[in-house]
Amino acid sequence: MPVILTLDIENAEPVEHNRIQSLFERLGWEALGGTSYRYPKLGAAQPTEDWFNHVLPALMLVRAYLLKSGRHLKRFTLDANSSTGMNPAGEYGTPPRTGDQVQLYPPGYAQFGEANLRTWLDAVSAAFPY
Repeated sequence: MPVILTLDIENAEPVEHNRIQSLFERLGWEALGGTSYRYPKLGAAQPTEDWFNHVLPALMLVRAYLLKSGRHLKRFTLDANSSTGMNPAGEYGTPPRTGDQVQLYPPGYAQFGEANLRTWLDAVSAAFPY
């Protein structure tokens, strides 16, 4: 069941839009056009969405981009009709993984580097404040 995100970022340069699209695609999202993204890709055969390794990191990365770039988020929508989980005993779902273990996908635009994404994924756990 999909998660669909739409964004409207004021004054973002084309390279920034390409970078955002690239980060979503690397995390297994499908670009729907403009700044709309869907996870999982239409037709993907997944028993459950991987929220820990694909959905939440994409949302957190967009948040980090907005805060660092100072770009104004004019509006966004997040629509989710999802049921997910993880139970190792039943071999169902995927636990949170380190950057080198997260499955990434080839993007249409290579503007967001794979190594940078894996490094960022590992830095998130290092930033836990306690």
